[in-house]
Amino acid sequence: MATRTRCHSLWRINFVEFNRRFQHKACSATVRTKVDDETNHLLLLLLDILSPREVKDRGQAASIHQADILPMICKSRKCSSIVAKERLKQLCDSTGDLVSCFRDVQGGNNYSVDVNRTMQLIRTKEIEAIIRERFGVPACRIFRLLLLKSNLEQKQVAELAMIPVKDTRELLYKLLKAEYVQIQEVSRTSDHAPSRTFFLWRVDLARAIENVERELFRTTSNLRSRLLHELARERETLSLLECAADKVTVALTPGQRCNLARMRTIGTRLESSLQRLDELLPLFDVI
Repeated sequence: MATRTRCHSLWRINFVEFNRRFQHKACSATVRTKVDDETNHLLLLLLDILSPREVKDRGQAASIHQADILPMICKSRKCSSIVAKERLKQLCDSTGDLVSCFRDVQGGNNYSVDVNRTMQLIRTKEIEAIIRERFGVPACRIFRLLLLKSNLEQKQVAELAMIPVKDTRELLYKLLKAEYVQIQEVSRTSDHAPSRTFFLWRVDLARAIENVERELFRTTSNLRSRLLHELARERETLSLLECAADKVTVALTPGQRCNLARMRTIGTRLESSLQRLDELLPLFDVI
């Protein structure tokens, strides 16, 4: 007699979908100052509708025909098709490369949303902000220059960025150590003599994004470890407060009060930093 096996439903968090929705909100935030609230709601609706196609056509801009999307807009926003068309046009005119309109072979309008391109721009701005904070404005200027003009020699970088050669060299090697830029040797002879070798600097944006993502995870791990360490240090005081939760006053020594105030200050700073990291991590997850 065959034994009946029990089937258990196992649940898990869909991190990819979480990150996708965070990225959609980031795309919406980039155009919020350029459009009104109604048009911004339309963008979020369009992103939500195209989300399944975004998963299917990974790495490509998802698109939808006007005849398919107009009824959804009219139903969701309670407007006529004429108003919906006007809002779609305004969305295309105001969002740059994020939303675009093109005609198919039958002459119908199709609307395309390029989330990947927009996210690349957002990630680039965040990387520039990180470099500016860590190494200063001149380093950020060098990064932008190499992003626009790849394969430049040190002297060219100094001239175009308008930074002294000595400072340029120091900043380039700091950025190289942090893996924000790369250097390539191009030798004119087989012996690779320095006097007959070009040293070209460039930015590999995909590599820089991966590097920042690793840094964010590492920093998050370090901050959480520090927070747990601080909580463990004051375990005795925290236990005393927990046991006396129903009491109006709690008898603490001056030293305990000082340590508790210190822990609260540090804890607030750590939690604030962790919250900022939690906002950045989904942006650097290349779905």
